[in-house]
Amino acid sequence: MRQIGRATIQKVEELCGPGFKPERMFPNYDAAAFDAQRAWMAPEFIEPGSDRLIGSLHSWVVRTGQHTILIDTCLGNHKTRSAPNWHNLNTPFLERLAAAGVQPEDVDFVMCTHLHVDHVGWNTQLKDGRWVPTFPKAKYLFATREYAHWQEERKTHTAAEVQGGAFDDSVLPIVEAKRAVFVDAAYQADDLLTLIDAPGHTPGSLCVQLRDGGKEALFTGDIMHHPIQVYHPDWSSQFCWDQAMSARTRRKVLEHCVEHNSLLCPAHFPGPNAGHVHEKNGQFSMAWDR
Repeated sequence: MRQIGRATIQKVEELCGPGFKPERMFPNYDAAAFDAQRAWMAPEFIEPGSDRLIGSLHSWVVRTGQHTILIDTCLGNHKTRSAPNWHNLNTPFLERLAAAGVQPEDVDFVMCTHLHVDHVGWNTQLKDGRWVPTFPKAKYLFATREYAHWQEERKTHTAAEVQGGAFDDSVLPIVEAKRAVFVDAAYQADDLLTLIDAPGHTPGSLCVQLRDGGKEALFTGDIMHHPIQVYHPDWSSQFCWDQAMSARTRRKVLEHCVEHNSLLCPAHFPGPNAGHVHEKNGQFSMAWDR
């Protein structure tokens, strides 16, 4: 557990393991630049022998004293997905959440940084053949621009074609249950939290800034998928909606972290998961918070 002023931060992990190779993940991948960082990446961040990038799927639990906030909700159980390793999962995520001291009814806000399949899954769970909100008392915060984008996509595509079915089974049931709140960067869920526009990975993705007692943490969703992007912020992932915009946002986020000594808390970094960003001669680096 980490402390930011009066607030606490805790990671709850759903899955962790090797995924894509870097040349597939990053269209701007450069082998020599990657090799220059190899010494610190193995074995925590790349799989020895294959160089497959190791990624974590986890949620962040933030307790401010006023509210309990869950940032991003991973993949979820019993959901039909085209990716074999994401299909029909049965993970003990809720048990791990309980081990962190949080029951579903304790959650006041669910904040989805964006609406990709691996950030909305535990929004809902299957009960009596229906997808219902997992966190029954929570307000689910969806960025207005983000939701509008996927809503338009759904008008011309099948359910399976829009985030592999996640929009229909993990987002729309929240709206239908009247638990969704559509927000922008002006929305204040808690005195200690501020939302920051961070477009590029998706049209309306947001960061969540936690600040108290002169300390700050920044929850960045998929602004960065892997720590190599701290060292090479121009490497956008193949999953970015606008790769050039994503790179600009990533650099802006890294600069913010340097200026404010923010604890960088992305959604997929494995190992220690979070750390502080440093800059020297225009080059960023990461100091892990272990």
